[in-house]
Amino acid sequence: MKNNEAVFDCLGIGLCALDYQCVLGKYPEPDEKTTVKEFTMQGGAPVPTALVALAKWKRNCSFIGSAGNDHEGLFIQRELERYGVRADGMVLHQKARTCKAFVWIDESTGSRACALDQTGALPLPPRAVSGSALPQCRVMHVDGRDARAAILALKTARRRGVPSVIDAGSPRERMDEIFASVDHFVASHEFVRRYYGARISPASACEKILAAGPRAAVVTLGEKGCAGATRDGSFRIQAYSKPGFVVDTTGAGDVFHGGYIHGLLNGWDVKRCCEFANAAAFLTCGAVGARDGIPTLNAAMRLLRQ
Repeated sequence: MKNNEAVFDCLGIGLCALDYQCVLGKYPEPDEKTTVKEFTMQGGAPVPTALVALAKWKRNCSFIGSAGNDHEGLFIQRELERYGVRADGMVLHQKARTCKAFVWIDESTGSRACALDQTGALPLPPRAVSGSALPQCRVMHVDGRDARAAILALKTARRRGVPSVIDAGSPRERMDEIFASVDHFVASHEFVRRYYGARISPASACEKILAAGPRAAVVTLGEKGCAGATRDGSFRIQAYSKPGFVVDTTGAGDVFHGGYIHGLLNGWDVKRCCEFANAAAFLTCGAVGARDGIPTLNAAMRLLRQ
């Protein structure tokens, strides 16, 4: 079956990168040397990692993204396929490099610092996200990093009556068009502070997002949980906490989006989607790497019921 003939639970479009992750006893000071305590290499980036979570939970997913026809690009494609995510929609450019993320994890806190190398990378060509190229799906997920590709895809989803979700990690180009085209705007706290100002509250940010067009607004707050709103009302969900549990926060936000989409596919309301997403994101922090820590569906549901 060709990719554009299948009907997927979720179609994801966005950045793909290979993560090189180092666990450190502590971050080095300037001019200080340190020793890596643990190293892992695995695929990263928000949309692909959300799809991997969905695939682990038995959802049928497909990914479209741009990479180089190099070691990193082929590794990402093979890894996605190994997890059960269709990746034959990836565009592997002969004269481009795949994005790489270098991640340093502080062993004492699980917090991390990240540097993204996009030198030599190319965006998705318009043909890859044209209406005829996009397979049918029940939910579409984008990151907005390539604004042109995201808007083309979101408009196709809107025409088809398919709900869409964005992982808004940072402000991008053409935000007004993105706001007007997406249904579920799930943003990081960093996004709302940079876009609306550092002093805005999560609740006020949700109100502003709703006024811009989406039918649901969520702001993720890391160790403080999340806030959300629809036109029927607002809510706040506290984060889970367990002393000594958090090893690495890499990928927690990505898995939150996967959990949110899992809820939409189940027909849950927005608050219930966020409650499940919150549980799945917390459990992800118990292992090194954006994907190795993704919990089973049963584990996330058990925590949700507690």
